[in-house]
Amino acid sequence: MRMPPSPAGTRAGSHSEVMVTYSRFKALLIYLMWFATGASAHILSVEGPVPTGPGNAIFGAANVPHARLSIPLTPFGYVEEEYFVRGMAAAYRHTAARPERLNPDIPYTTRIIVRRPADSRRFSGVVHFEPIHPTGGSTFHWLMLGRYLMSQGDIYVAAGLGDADSGWSGSPHYPNQAAPVGQGKVTKWFEPERYSPLQWPQEDGIRYAVMSEIGQKLRSPDADNPLRGLKVRAMLVGGWSFTGSLQRVFINEGFHERARLPDGRPVFDGYLIGVSSPWNKPGYIPLFNDEPFVPVGDARRILKQTDAKVIVFLSELEPLDQNGPASFPPDRDGPLGGYRLYELGGVIHLSSLFDAAVSYHREEPNLTQLIQHGYPPGELPFELPLDTCPEPQSDVPQGAFARAAVDNLRHWVLDGQAPPREKPLSWENGKLARDTVGNVLGGIRAAEFVVPIARYGVYRGAQENRCAGSPGFPFYVRDRLSREELIHRYGTPGQYIVRYEHAIDRLVAQRWLLPDDAMRLKAKARDSVAGGF
Repeated sequence: MRMPPSPAGTRAGSHSEVMVTYSRFKALLIYLMWFATGASAHILSVEGPVPTGPGNAIFGAANVPHARLSIPLTPFGYVEEEYFVRGMAAAYRHTAARPERLNPDIPYTTRIIVRRPADSRRFSGVVHFEPIHPTGGSTFHWLMLGRYLMSQGDIYVAAGLGDADSGWSGSPHYPNQAAPVGQGKVTKWFEPERYSPLQWPQEDGIRYAVMSEIGQKLRSPDADNPLRGLKVRAMLVGGWSFTGSLQRVFINEGFHERARLPDGRPVFDGYLIGVSSPWNKPGYIPLFNDEPFVPVGDARRILKQTDAKVIVFLSELEPLDQNGPASFPPDRDGPLGGYRLYELGGVIHLSSLFDAAVSYHREEPNLTQLIQHGYPPGELPFELPLDTCPEPQSDVPQGAFARAAVDNLRHWVLDGQAPPREKPLSWENGKLARDTVGNVLGGIRAAEFVVPIARYGVYRGAQENRCAGSPGFPFYVRDRLSREELIHRYGTPGQYIVRYEHAIDRLVAQRWLLPDDAMRLKAKARDSVAGGF
């Protein structure tokens, strides 16, 4: 077998060249062995773009009238297209050597949404791939990242990879739900005629093979590749909560190693695993519908080393759920991939990933579409009682730090520039350690912690039951410091602003924030004290 070519820019015979070449050779061998043992998942056709028009809209479109979290595409010079992907795939069970076929190939038809520059000359070469959340069809990565990736000239692809109806291969269960919940069923409920071709089997475990096949299709020269003729330099996977856990299983169960290009390089070059911890029960999705959860603490949950770059981004909730500091792999650099763990205090799961001023999940475009089509508002997926809590929510800019993490991942993959490192959240006597104000120590140090005007934590009052949340999902509020304390700390609002902006500038210099987000945060801070303390 001929060895794959050496990557450009490495010295012939160097250790890096030998290691990278060996890694690709090994991956190619695994890939060929996989097919030799009977793996035959394959895409039969990709049809589209599917026409749109009045009464024939894309479910989960980027821009939906009256949805406050909509992202318009036209001002950025972008277009949105939807394609139907038809193929055959099997689910697999775990073995010590490799995943083993659980069943014969099952037919499926799913969909992908592509958002790309209208002028192909603007394409940067980077594709962001997001599995659509199986509950309700949300795309959290896009809502957090959309404007950034369009400013870069990147392409975004969302792929339907299952429902939330069968076993814990799905997502949270709604046993008394009268309306559909799984993203495939919700999609067909939204536009029955448009989406009548969609067909997803009861066995959700095919999602990993389907993800591999869609990724390979998007990097192929095939005539039905929606990105045909475009040079893809890198494909980055991103997802939050369930779709973050999906990435961990995809890597650990060997699907990343087998998803290869003809020259042995990986189909997916980098992963952003958002708000999913292996030390929480749902942080490792069962490989197929009826597989029991892998026990928390099992070595199978620990992220494996691959030739991809991986950033795990956690809020305060994920380590809080397991009641103590978790043991994660150490940060890693090197020619064969890399790993970073980022933890951000003062936020809970997805609480301020998009816009802290928008508390209702129903402001997501897909959920707004459901309401407009008569979906029962009280049964909306992700709608929680705390969405109506009148107390100020945490405004620690989770989304801004997440965008910087993706930007760092992007540069790590494209030009080898390693991301910054940060210690995890600090623990003391079995609890998260806090400073004299009451804010958590350790992790990414937001300016809101360095120059505080509020404390962030679980709602402790008794007046508002809607703010209590639940033991596994508390509600984080912003409790502004008293005027007297603020004067004691800063003297005047002007002096506070000077210190806050210095803290923001340091975060930009250290690559924890992007300049555009820094500018918005400075404006927000000035507005917050415009009338004085």
